[in-house]
Amino acid sequence: MNNKRTPPPPVLPPSININENFCLLHKGDIQGEIYTCPGCKTKYCMKCAEKAKNEAKLCVKCKHLILI
Repeated sequence: MNNKRTPPPPVLPPSININENFCLLHKGDIQGEIYTCPGCKTKYCMKCAEKAKNEAKLCVKCKHLILI
């Protein structure tokens, strides 16, 4: 008398192709010079990285200090 139901399989999110030239700070394509995080190698616009440094923000991905 085993009337147990099995749960449905998990629904996985669709695979996403991440553009390598995508700035996580302004959430758009990188224009001009590129800053690369020394901690995780994430790329940012130099303009966004300078602004983030002035505002004492950290890398979005690894929380490393932005060093310019």
